[in-house]
Amino acid sequence: MSRSVVEAGGFRSLVFVRGVPATQDAPLAIFIEGDGVPWLGGREPNLDPTTSDPIALKLLAQTPPPAAYVTRPCYNDMGGRRCTPERWTMERYSDEVVSSMTETVRSTALQAQARTVVLVGYSGGGVLAVLIAERLDNVAAVVTVGANLDIDAWTQYHGFLPLTGSLNPAASTAVHRWPETHLYGAHDENVPPATTDAYFKRFPHAQRRLEANDHVCCWVEQWPELWKQLSATSAR
Repeated sequence: MSRSVVEAGGFRSLVFVRGVPATQDAPLAIFIEGDGVPWLGGREPNLDPTTSDPIALKLLAQTPPPAAYVTRPCYNDMGGRRCTPERWTMERYSDEVVSSMTETVRSTALQAQARTVVLVGYSGGGVLAVLIAERLDNVAAVVTVGANLDIDAWTQYHGFLPLTGSLNPAASTAVHRWPETHLYGAHDENVPPATTDAYFKRFPHAQRRLEANDHVCCWVEQWPELWKQLSATSAR
């Protein structure tokens, strides 16, 4: 797996690439990680929000190549002058973060000589996957796992502070021209499927699929079969 650092919009992201497309027509699956640990005890911003359990990276390891993993700005020791705690707390899905990651995804696909990408996001990474897809013209599909696609309903459900400065996919006015499948755990207490209802009313063609999982268990173990099913569906 190759490793590089991409700078875009004044932020840096790590990029891992596993394999290369056999042909330019083969899509590059790009994985985006969850929010990690933005807060300590729900009160103080964490100095390092990077997760110790990178589910999206584990999903990448279970995915046939070509595939890539793009870290979020300011995570994974990619700090910098612009990396204030607001970037991974209230502004975790801000225009600046989404713009930076969009350029990084575009650069990663170009480097891999892939004409199209499949964006795969876990948890909050799924929010970013949708927002990034809205800014690209080469998206073959979007897949999310446990994504809080209505950030207003999600923060209200948990009693969190509103994510001021962040973009809410459920309030987007963009046109989604790509197929999208959103996987949820029927026992997920972090992102209960009902908190995403507004998103699926806004985008009725989007598929919401329930599995007998929670927010963490057992996506990694089931991923090879899930990915096979998703790939077969998108190929039709």
